[in-house]
Amino acid sequence: MIAQLKSVGHVLLDEKQVQAVIRSLLNNWKHFKVNLTHNDSIKTFSDVARHVELEDERLGVVKAASNALMSE
Repeated sequence: MIAQLKSVGHVLLDEKQVQAVIRSLLNNWKHFKVNLTHNDSIKTFSDVARHVELEDERLGVVKAASNALMSE
């Protein structure tokens, strides 16, 4: 989407890209959204994308572990 906007002459600043990603996260990621909002090291789309990927992986591991415990 960022590339499409850029192709029509509308360039989003890094800060706006980061804010858009944070706002688009689901409500059950509320605490994570707060952490992202106040993390000064997140300055670009790549930064926020990597943090979201890591959190998604972490949640997947937690869910798998929880499912494994329930099936025992």
